[in-house]
Amino acid sequence: MTGYDKNYATCSYTHVWFRAMHDTADPSEATKILGIEPTSSHLVGSRVSEKSTRTRKSSGWFLESAGNVDSLDARHHLDWLLDKMVGKEAAISQLLQQGYFVDICCRWDSQSGQGGPTMDPSHMKALGKLGVEFWFDIYFDGEGIAGA
Repeated sequence: MTGYDKNYATCSYTHVWFRAMHDTADPSEATKILGIEPTSSHLVGSRVSEKSTRTRKSSGWFLESAGNVDSLDARHHLDWLLDKMVGKEAAISQLLQQGYFVDICCRWDSQSGQGGPTMDPSHMKALGKLGVEFWFDIYFDGEGIAGA
């Protein structure tokens, strides 16, 4: 892997997260199975926000790089997450068997509309071993983007 580019010029914001969602289970169950404390969680039936009367339709357990990694390089965020998740393959499989929806996402905000995030082969290999879907949530917010 090449070194991180903390100031990744084409990115205005990025972070990654692992999430485990369940229709009825308390998030503390995912904590027990994974052996990791989440960065955030919520219970099914809890209010979406203090201002809203809407309630959550599922419980959620999240491990997020936001606030833990100071970099615009998605690889840096992904390394942080994978460092915590590698070796948890059996636990993730157990979550899936118990009906959890599990995935990993990378939010990536484009500064210019060109030059998106990258992953190294080591990232792809580690993600594949975890056995969960990985997806990008991409936003275009830079001044050089048509329509922005």
